[in-house]
Amino acid sequence: MIRELSPWIAAALGAAMFGGLVASGTSWTPFVLTFMLATLVFGAIGLKMRTEEDQAWLPRWIMLGFAAKVAGTLARYWMVVVLYGGGDSYRYFEVGNQLADVWQAGRVPELTESGAFGTQILEYITGILFAIFSPDMVGGFLIFSLLAYGGQLFFYGAFRHWAHPHQLKPYAFFVLFLPTYFFWPSSIGKDALVVFALGASAYCAARLLKTYDIRWIIGLALSLGLLGLIRIHVAGLVVIGLMAAGLLSRTPKEAGAAVRFRRVLTLGGFLAAGAVVLAVFPGIFGVDLTGSDALDSFTSDVTRRTSEKGAVAAGSPVSGPADVPGAIALALFRPFVFEASEVQHLFSAAETSLLLAVTVWKLPAILRSWRSWRGNAYVVFCTFYVLSYSIAFSVVRNLGIIARQRGQVIAFFLCIVIGLGWAERPKAERPTIYPTGAGVPRETLQSIARGPGP
Repeated sequence: MIRELSPWIAAALGAAMFGGLVASGTSWTPFVLTFMLATLVFGAIGLKMRTEEDQAWLPRWIMLGFAAKVAGTLARYWMVVVLYGGGDSYRYFEVGNQLADVWQAGRVPELTESGAFGTQILEYITGILFAIFSPDMVGGFLIFSLLAYGGQLFFYGAFRHWAHPHQLKPYAFFVLFLPTYFFWPSSIGKDALVVFALGASAYCAARLLKTYDIRWIIGLALSLGLLGLIRIHVAGLVVIGLMAAGLLSRTPKEAGAAVRFRRVLTLGGFLAAGAVVLAVFPGIFGVDLTGSDALDSFTSDVTRRTSEKGAVAAGSPVSGPADVPGAIALALFRPFVFEASEVQHLFSAAETSLLLAVTVWKLPAILRSWRSWRGNAYVVFCTFYVLSYSIAFSVVRNLGIIARQRGQVIAFFLCIVIGLGWAERPKAERPTIYPTGAGVPRETLQSIARGPGP
């Protein structure tokens, strides 16, 4: 394995030196050490993850995606530190270092009392990570960026369990190299941790929908628990997608009675857990959503707070079926190019334009494959997750926030586009059907008819 990783180790040394020059003015030794360790780890992961379908290209792509991730991390660091000169990352970095000192002193710190519950949890986790690595600011960016990259690999692993071999490269390309993933969740903040937890949840969900094995229920509970500590509503959307997939997808004919029985038990468990969460939600998080008046007040407050500054999308949250297409377009494809007012918005618009073009290009194939939709439980799960995400996030009208958090939905949307749009195998992979027999050349049939030679 060392021989296979040696080119990447050499590349890591050169890139780390470049990163040190870019991050001039900082003590970048923790950055270099973290980068070198991550190079070895992701190189080993690439070799371990490969299967017969993707072994020719996956390890190389994982390392190229890692390189893109590091470049995105440095660009994100430059945007926050140099261009803006501040942001939430500064606060997380300072509080994380304070909590790290407490951990290193052999004591367990208490949760801070400032900010929302998810913010307090993120500060606590930052303190744990910083107690281990003790990074400077750019090193802290890299640590969170690597967590997000782990989530990206989870997304790919989840899709691979339900995809055809020819669908793997398109999906890997998008989930590894889109700016939504290599740039935005590459700073100290919630987005990186959410991508990691959401990717782990997607992977456990993909495995669970095949066998309904207890071990994947435990893994899903742990990953959803982490996700729920940061963004409880996103964890709820995952559960909605799983419930829909469990109810609507077809159980494979080869599945035994045990799988069907576990499926019923799993659905019952989700319903029970959902009822408990809904019962205690107001008491835990201090948000009362019971009653239409309270819900309207909550959505109006979110809409107002996310529309106070920056580029704002016209319109209002979903209030009926007619508003759903606009909500999907907002979550997936905006800002449009003509809505871009800043350079970063222009880059985001270029990405969404690419996604829109691919979607339109593959729309006829998606419609042709729609009859087989129920046969792929993971695509059913992704469909309902994307739909519920679009409806829930229609209350957010700030285009900058939407672009930054789009990593929470794009990986699932791509499963639908590629899972259905690339459902037909390329001509080079299709078996040749001969008029004289299924896949049997005429000469072979004639030889069989003549019998053995003298």
